[in-house]
Amino acid sequence: MNRLFGGKNKGQSATNLQAQRLKQVESLKKIGAVEMIRDCEYRIPFQQGQTKFIISINLPQQFPSDKPTLTVQPAVSHPWVDMQMKIVGCPSINNFSMHSDLGQAVQMVLEEFKKVPPLTIPQHYILGSTNPTIGSAVTPHSGALTSYPGQPVCPYPGSQPSAIPPPLPPRRTPGTAGEPGLEQSALGSFQVPNLHTEFPGLKDMKLYDMQELMEDEEKLAEMIQKAPDMVKFMQKRDSLATTCVQQAESNLSKKPEIEQLKKLVIAKNEELEQSKMDFEKNCERHMALTDQYHPSHIQTNLKVAVMEADEESEIIAEKFLEKELDLDEFLKTFMEKRTLCHLRRAKEEKLNQIIISQRLRY
Repeated sequence: MNRLFGGKNKGQSATNLQAQRLKQVESLKKIGAVEMIRDCEYRIPFQQGQTKFIISINLPQQFPSDKPTLTVQPAVSHPWVDMQMKIVGCPSINNFSMHSDLGQAVQMVLEEFKKVPPLTIPQHYILGSTNPTIGSAVTPHSGALTSYPGQPVCPYPGSQPSAIPPPLPPRRTPGTAGEPGLEQSALGSFQVPNLHTEFPGLKDMKLYDMQELMEDEEKLAEMIQKAPDMVKFMQKRDSLATTCVQQAESNLSKKPEIEQLKKLVIAKNEELEQSKMDFEKNCERHMALTDQYHPSHIQTNLKVAVMEADEESEIIAEKFLEKELDLDEFLKTFMEKRTLCHLRRAKEEKLNQIIISQRLRY
């Protein structure tokens, strides 16, 4: 039986990989791909507005087991394109496998470029050009780069945009005629606080009392702490401290739940990895069975089996002629072999008719 149906070997695997590669290439040609290097590089030109673009598809040596590489020319800015002009945002390309359709994946890229047209990058913004200004203001009206939502703008591929800190907000402190404390003047300086409002006890103090107060640091600190703004500040500080403690306690109370969810995520991840391994094994088994039970392979094995049965019947006839077998044994064994030979030949002819009809149908 093993000889009849055969098994998978390295030559058959290579043949199957080549067949899958040719199938993917035919899928590319159906959408208008132009062959640059046979079985290695293909290009698809398309036009967006007044600009002509080219998508290059490079097939690695182990394609379709390995993913293809897609690049776009000229240099553009697009959410799906990285700084090296590689198309990295297409889900069909990122998740490409042997059973994917490369033509449909490239078609998805073309449709995305129609929905969100790529913006060309001027030559003087390409890395290596002269007299660019890093961190300069770039606007769409100047013909330079334009960013998409969620995509940073960088005038050079591979460089980082300059960090410009935002302006500081206007500084305010309590205190005007209606709000005690300090106020910001039109010149940007701060006025001295209203001492009679902040320290009402100073207006009744004599000069020597003030001198004594200045020399007594404890009394001076106590008077400052009793100032209205300082009291409000202390109250707000205590309130914020209490809120921070409550928030920290709330976060710590959720630690067991987070740990449980973390363990659940780890278990799910292990389950996913196991499922991936099972899927890959099943794919390999599927490909092996596909090669083993392919009609042309079965037809070849049937032809070999017909020849084997015919040779065995000839050997039995020679033994009978040499009188090594008696008549009854000869008739029994010879008829069995000839019947088996004719059955296998009939199956092979019928299978050949089925294969021919399928080829004519497609």
